[in-house]
Amino acid sequence: MSQKMIEDQFEQKVNLAIGSALTEFNSSHKTSLAIDESEACSEEETLKCLPGELSLTHQKELEQSLQNYMSCYGIDDKYEVQITGSNCAPSKSSFCCSIGSKKAGNSELMLGVSFETKAKYLKDKMLPMIISSMLIFLLLATVSFFILGSLIKQKRVTENNIDFFNNTAHELKTPLTNISLALKLLGKKYSGIENDKYAQIIKSENSKLSDQIERVLFLSKMENGEYVMKKEELDLNEIVKDVIDSMSLLLRETGGAINLVCKISGPVKIIGDYLHISNVFRNLIDNALKYCDAKPQIDIIIQEGQNKINVVVRDNGIGISPQDQVHVFQKFQRVNTGDVKRVKGFGIGLAYVKTVIEMHNGQVSVQSELNKGSEFKLLIPQV
Repeated sequence: MSQKMIEDQFEQKVNLAIGSALTEFNSSHKTSLAIDESEACSEEETLKCLPGELSLTHQKELEQSLQNYMSCYGIDDKYEVQITGSNCAPSKSSFCCSIGSKKAGNSELMLGVSFETKAKYLKDKMLPMIISSMLIFLLLATVSFFILGSLIKQKRVTENNIDFFNNTAHELKTPLTNISLALKLLGKKYSGIENDKYAQIIKSENSKLSDQIERVLFLSKMENGEYVMKKEELDLNEIVKDVIDSMSLLLRETGGAINLVCKISGPVKIIGDYLHISNVFRNLIDNALKYCDAKPQIDIIIQEGQNKINVVVRDNGIGISPQDQVHVFQKFQRVNTGDVKRVKGFGIGLAYVKTVIEMHNGQVSVQSELNKGSEFKLLIPQV
């Protein structure tokens, strides 16, 4: 494409130079010499021209004028000029044009311009383009190489961090299990210890940390494609009731209240993993209790949708700003509360909720305003 364009430009410059030379010659001598555009140059044969009938002085004057215009258009290659009285067939390096009629016989004079180094001209013009293209290619290849190397290095670092985090989480599970077992044994040995305030704090904090570790390990297994849901037929209404009962201690501590409304008569049947479905509601309730400046009031509404169970979890918390709602379901993202240290957490709770619901072919969304609470909507396929 570039070579064809350069060839076209070259031919255009030559034709302009010839046309300008003929125009100047006509003006000087008041003749009717002109380029006949109907005589288009075909690049098939070799230039064969016979001497013409213009005077030698006029020929030299026309040639000089042509040379000036060739230089003006930047064509400095060697060429030969011939004026003939017979047909002139151009070659790949020559141009032929009709310049008028001879006085006798009314036959045409032909101007022939033959280049010896047209190929060299094209090569010289294309060389900078070739070099620049090669330099751009090398630059792109170099940049791509460094970017690829950086990505590979970053991937290794990320994989090492994930492995370290997962190994740490697994190691933490053992002492947490031992703490839980020790509390049970103490409860059997000392009958009143289960009602002790400090024992309850240990039990509550141990349970929180265990839940956080389970979420981290679950999300990690999900990313690696290692986790398989243990799905069975469940009653969603009963699951929510079990979660509320298990969080009764936390509700008493915060002074919160949960209002469960089920608008479906009979069992609310779904197919799902009991552990993770219950953890979804545990996460939502836990967030509603933590991110609230007043006494937490939580409404959970279960109703039928189109082939799906529609669950609404509404609270009176501090709300979520529009800019935070965009990434609230991403991992390690936490809502800006002004005092981040006030509420502990890893920022994986809502990411966990979204992952679990989507694994059950459901959907989750949020509507919220600052200082006006939040409303989470869950759509879970119905049996």
